[in-house]
Amino acid sequence: MPERGARLLPLPGGRAVRAPAAGPATEPDPVDPARLSRLEALRAVRATPRGLTESEAEARIAECGENIVLPLPEPGPLRRLRTAFGDPFTALLAGLTVICALSGSWGSAAIIAILVLGAGLLRLRGERRSAAALRALRALAPSTATVLRRAGQSDLPIAREVPAEQLVPGDVVRLAGGDAVPADLRLLRAEGLTVDQSALTGESTPVSRAALDLPPTAPPSGPFDEPQLCFAGSTVITGGATAVVLATGAATRFGAAHAPGPLSAVVPGPGGRSVVERGVRRAVLTLIVFMLAVVPLTIGTDALLHGWSSALLPFAVAAAVGLTPELLPLVVSTVLASGGHRLAKAGMPVRALPAVSELGALDLLCLDKTGTLTTGELVVAGALDPFGRPAQEPLRWAGLVGEAGLLDDDPGLLDPLDEALLTAADAAGLLTDPLPTVVEVIPFDPVRRRSGAVLRGPGSGRVLVVKGAPEAVLERCDTLAGGAALDRAARAALARLVEERTGQGLRLIAVARAEREPRLGPHRAQDEEGLTLLGFVELLDEPEDSAEAALAVLRRSGIALTVLTGDHPRTALRLAQRLGLTPGRVLLGAELAALDPGSIAAAGAAGAVFARCTPEQKAQVVRALRAAGQCVGFLGDGVNDVSALRAADVGIATAGAVGAAREWADLLLGERDLTRLGRAVAVGREATARVGAYLRIALSCNLGNVLSMLAGGVLLPFLPMQPAQVLLQNLCFDAAQLSFAVSGRSAGPGGRPARLRWGALAGFAVGFGLLNSFSDIAMFEAMRQVTHGFTAPNSAAMFHTAWFTENLVTQAMALPVLYRLSRPRLRPPRPVWWAAGLLALVGLLLPPSALGERLGFEELPPAAYGSLALVVAGYAALLGVGRWLWWRFSERAERRAAPAAVPARA
Repeated sequence: MPERGARLLPLPGGRAVRAPAAGPATEPDPVDPARLSRLEALRAVRATPRGLTESEAEARIAECGENIVLPLPEPGPLRRLRTAFGDPFTALLAGLTVICALSGSWGSAAIIAILVLGAGLLRLRGERRSAAALRALRALAPSTATVLRRAGQSDLPIAREVPAEQLVPGDVVRLAGGDAVPADLRLLRAEGLTVDQSALTGESTPVSRAALDLPPTAPPSGPFDEPQLCFAGSTVITGGATAVVLATGAATRFGAAHAPGPLSAVVPGPGGRSVVERGVRRAVLTLIVFMLAVVPLTIGTDALLHGWSSALLPFAVAAAVGLTPELLPLVVSTVLASGGHRLAKAGMPVRALPAVSELGALDLLCLDKTGTLTTGELVVAGALDPFGRPAQEPLRWAGLVGEAGLLDDDPGLLDPLDEALLTAADAAGLLTDPLPTVVEVIPFDPVRRRSGAVLRGPGSGRVLVVKGAPEAVLERCDTLAGGAALDRAARAALARLVEERTGQGLRLIAVARAEREPRLGPHRAQDEEGLTLLGFVELLDEPEDSAEAALAVLRRSGIALTVLTGDHPRTALRLAQRLGLTPGRVLLGAELAALDPGSIAAAGAAGAVFARCTPEQKAQVVRALRAAGQCVGFLGDGVNDVSALRAADVGIATAGAVGAAREWADLLLGERDLTRLGRAVAVGREATARVGAYLRIALSCNLGNVLSMLAGGVLLPFLPMQPAQVLLQNLCFDAAQLSFAVSGRSAGPGGRPARLRWGALAGFAVGFGLLNSFSDIAMFEAMRQVTHGFTAPNSAAMFHTAWFTENLVTQAMALPVLYRLSRPRLRPPRPVWWAAGLLALVGLLLPPSALGERLGFEELPPAAYGSLALVVAGYAALLGVGRWLWWRFSERAERRAAPAAVPARA
């Protein structure tokens, strides 16, 4: 709630800023300051054009707080630890560590404790990275501001530099070229003011601002389109201004868009987790449920049928450890770290390991336009005469205006548009003659939407050159180049020409001139009458050289593409078409408020272009797509992209991205070659496939062991295996699975994302788990025959030996076979084959050895080896059939899902 006496002053978009009260509590209702005159805006924040007194400023900063756009609350130690170690799987491992220690299994306890500690340290590292990103974003705020302050009510104001944090609503500030706008402002006076709002809107072209006394009667087309307002996060390009502060700190548009928060709030979605994290989490929770349900059931069944034994408790602990994939954090982290290392070597550093797997699961990529798909710099595409024919004169005279501006002001403050015109005219050899004497430079006026220059003409006359928006220049022209009259038919033809060219994504600048008699005094607005239209200059935000090829690779990889930009819809649509995309529709940011998340997601999945989007609206689209089940990436480069980068499953920053975008991005493209994205996706899909291979084998083998142990508790007159043997078998199998951390030989990224879909994982685990359990039960019956119904001497030891050997041999066979059942297909690397061979050798050679005798194993009779060979051969045949059926099922499921996964319009 606001403090007593304060009231809320809303900004465009519904946000409110607290305006301190300094008088009676009878105040008018809050109104939008964008709809107020200059004096009314001053009264709304209880200020005067002379600025605040020092005492008033001190009182307001105590009431409203400092002008800190991005405060950095540091979480306490307890919160950090809770975040790092609050995962259910980590809690399970910690509990098993304690149980193992209490039961005397110190080796197992130490190994699991190391895994728990490592997982927690990785999460703590992620917390530090987030804090560093916020600090980089805060560094964008200006350090000082020029403010008018008075010592007392009757004293004259003095302009002085103060820390930007000390600005308060009601302060009167001055802006000059190169200044960062320190707060949200209402202009009181402005001269030739243009600002760069690309950090807020993505617009590559600076916009003009004017101190209009009354705002335009027509409502603005966007929240940043009011010409009398300036917003924090923008930068002054040319001109100067005096303005009153309306909002500071988190109440500014910039602060609201980039306010820090917990990860679950920043990245919405089920539980705030990515799609890969959710797949791993569900798999782990399933294993936990199996363990918690089956281990007590097995022990209870054995106790009821055969009576309680002191060996049951150690067996329960060993079974719990054996059924838990305690290497999951290590294998997953190692696989992702390996992928991250490969990306780093290719010049694409990864700031968060989960981003590697998210690249593999990526099925929709949102693209910023300016500075990402384009160079972010205006280039001259050509020049036309009034009849649409190529001509040089419009460009020559526009270049002369740019050259006049260069000589008239600080070269570093030259308007980017004038710079582009000057550069193109000079490159075309149109400025070889000496520049005529510059009489006056006419700055751009946002109301008239024109600028120009007055040059010394032949004799003592003057030449007036005007350039600007076509409609603004045409209304001042009465003739065409060549002397033809500009009648109604000619105006209609020019309007069609302008519409046709702008419809192709080009920006047109009209150029006109007139010769005037010499006179004293500065340029007057009425001088801009009776002009002769020379033609038009066409400008274009040039696409990146690699953009078209990169997008083609992504489309072939099954990734849908959609453009999110703050730029003009026609410009965005034309660029998308030029890069090979076929957008289904164009949606404006202002239209999103009337759409539900499902409609937004459907439009995005169909390849729509979203134009005139604010940073919040970009993030809104990303959130809607994620809520619809898409794995969403965002490729951007500016501060205005930070919200979307944070909201996406994987944020990608280009080589030229600003510091804040680079800090928040998960993947950085080290060079301006966008085709690197295709290679990054291939690495991510391979890593995700390897994680999926591990999960499939862990799930199926553990499920098979669960069912086999339950069956053994019913069918056997003794424990299926001794506790030490269970732990040894688990250690051997875990060691073999470490080979998954070695990079496989991918057959390519394929045409589909690599998703850890729970349905597919569960189906695989059930199918191949039942196959494993079937072979185990067959081994049970074979050993029953060999031991004559378990009545032969040492029957239990022989059974333990046979099942230990059969388990390791069949698991060794499963490793390379199940490893290949990946999307994209993976060829098992040599370490996987070596691990499988060593695992089989351990299963065959360890039991007959001296160590095997100490572990309770017994030498098997020849009949047992024959039965073992038959069971293993039968398992190999079943494994081959299961592999063939799974491939058929997977390919059929992919064909059914393909049309929905990659929309045709993408």
